[in-house]
Amino acid sequence: MKYLVALIASAGLTVAADKPAPKPTTKPSPAEKKTAPSDKKPAPVDKKPAPAPKPAPVAPGEKKKEEADVHAIPPVEAMFSPRLKTLPEPTPVPIAKGFFMAVTASDPKAQQHVLDGISNLHGGWDFEAYRHFCAALQADPECLMAHWGVVVSLIDPEPDLVPMRTAALQRMVELVNRGEATVEAENKGETKEVTKEIGTELERSYAYAIAVFFDKGPAACSDAFRKISEKFPNDPQLKVLQAAFGRGGYDDQGGATPDQVRSETILNDMLAKDPDHPLLLRAYLAIRAEAPDVRGDLERARRLCQVAPGYAPFLHMLGHYELRNGNITQAVEAFSQAGEAYRTWMKSTGVSHSDCPGWVKSECYRAAALATKGDYANALAVAKAVAAIPVPPAEARREGAQLLLWEGRTLAARILMRRGLPGDTALAIAALPKPDDQKVYDKRTHSIWFYQGLAFALEARKKIEEGKLEEARQISSAMTLHGERMAENRDAAAVAGERSAWIRAFKALEITASELLGQLSMAGPKDSIGSAFNWYRAALDRQTPASMLMPPTVLLPMQCRLADYYLATGEAEKAVDILLQAHTPEERLQLQGPGRYTHDLEILTRLQKALTKAGHKDQAAEIAAEIEKVKSE
Repeated sequence: MKYLVALIASAGLTVAADKPAPKPTTKPSPAEKKTAPSDKKPAPVDKKPAPAPKPAPVAPGEKKKEEADVHAIPPVEAMFSPRLKTLPEPTPVPIAKGFFMAVTASDPKAQQHVLDGISNLHGGWDFEAYRHFCAALQADPECLMAHWGVVVSLIDPEPDLVPMRTAALQRMVELVNRGEATVEAENKGETKEVTKEIGTELERSYAYAIAVFFDKGPAACSDAFRKISEKFPNDPQLKVLQAAFGRGGYDDQGGATPDQVRSETILNDMLAKDPDHPLLLRAYLAIRAEAPDVRGDLERARRLCQVAPGYAPFLHMLGHYELRNGNITQAVEAFSQAGEAYRTWMKSTGVSHSDCPGWVKSECYRAAALATKGDYANALAVAKAVAAIPVPPAEARREGAQLLLWEGRTLAARILMRRGLPGDTALAIAALPKPDDQKVYDKRTHSIWFYQGLAFALEARKKIEEGKLEEARQISSAMTLHGERMAENRDAAAVAGERSAWIRAFKALEITASELLGQLSMAGPKDSIGSAFNWYRAALDRQTPASMLMPPTVLLPMQCRLADYYLATGEAEKAVDILLQAHTPEERLQLQGPGRYTHDLEILTRLQKALTKAGHKDQAAEIAAEIEKVKSE
């Protein structure tokens, strides 16, 4: 308890051990409903962006300020983050085929940087895209598409990048206004002095559509790109943006929403005509990443890395699809290659891990994949290496730093919680960040709420293992209070740019809390063991597929806990059924069960045991052989 007490004290949280635990439910809590992430990417997740700036009213006969002084808008330097000052000029993107468009710029160098920025943008590397667009603006401060690129690459900005996005948006609107004024004057045949035309009609349309996003949201933005695409049908990027902003994700039953179907159809039709276009492949795979069944998408993920080899975000995408299709060894290799590609980039540019979230994601996913196949030694080695990466307090709100603080520094503990061998609970407690080490961050990060929640769960699990059930119940009640306090902290986390991290952690703690109460019921009197089913079922219902190309935060499939319950109550057939539901549709054809976890060793070992107890010795032998195959690969 010493660690937990220190952690609580560091945040000023008092423990109310007598507070009752909530009843199990399969529905999201009110806090979860409020904070559920939008299915529509690339909509911002931190907070609603400010609307596009509007000019102040002008008195009759008074000359507009911007006509009198075009420099009233922010200077071009206002779009450049101080992070870029010491970095070298960005290199050409290693994607042979991108979206080509005529870019209006006074310097060919600016044009190429815009095209490279667009390729990185659609490739899933926002920071590198931002660097290219800023390089273009250094060559031509009035390049409209470079302004557009800065706005889009910072559409979901870290807190310190919000001013850069605001400046880019203001300047973009001003440039469009100037361009429209020039066209209007020329159409009227006026000879008065006007500024040069800024951008083509197509480029100004791009700017208009993204301004619609900030004013009316992603659906209206998608519709704007649709209308522009109808006018400029030869520009494929317009349709891709229509699909990206218009997608609707999947419902609670895993079905695609009508908007999702529409977006997938758009991209499928484009791929039918150009099946090897890397940016079309990536766009399709990005909006399909959370689909319940991705068997038909694996070949496209592999093809993506064939037509654009060595590009880190594409390798990470491949790892995600390999793992979801049960190819754990191939997934580990893809994540490893992605991590190495990111590492090479960091070394060549001097960028730190704080500005390379892709590396953190790939390494965390690699560790999770290793744990899936039961290679806990290497999984923990990767997790500990990630946790050891220093995070300077001044960089704590950068995306890579946030991932290190929320995901990386809890990864080893979460892997040990998944394994659950004797002694693992104590090791997991020891693996959590030390309270004194977090004081340097002050209010720069809210990750301590995640550390506290995991500490509560682990301390309660430890008491269960020691047979001290009443103490475990008291800690569980304290965890309930902690969840309520954490829910109150949601807005503060959002202001700090940590909304996505907070949501993942909050949902993980809700799953863990239900799992803990199930474990308490299992450890108690036999006449109360039945309530364990309700708690485990609630945990399973909350354990939805991971989003944002990230591994699950809770690494043990909750089907395992339900199987433990059924085996303890002598219902081996039901244990078999629930474990078969944890397999992919492809395996369902062989094992007769639907699901999404595939070749997970924790699932397979329980399945072998359940089949043996149910008298299905032949199938149990097949699973035993599968287990050995997974371990040996």
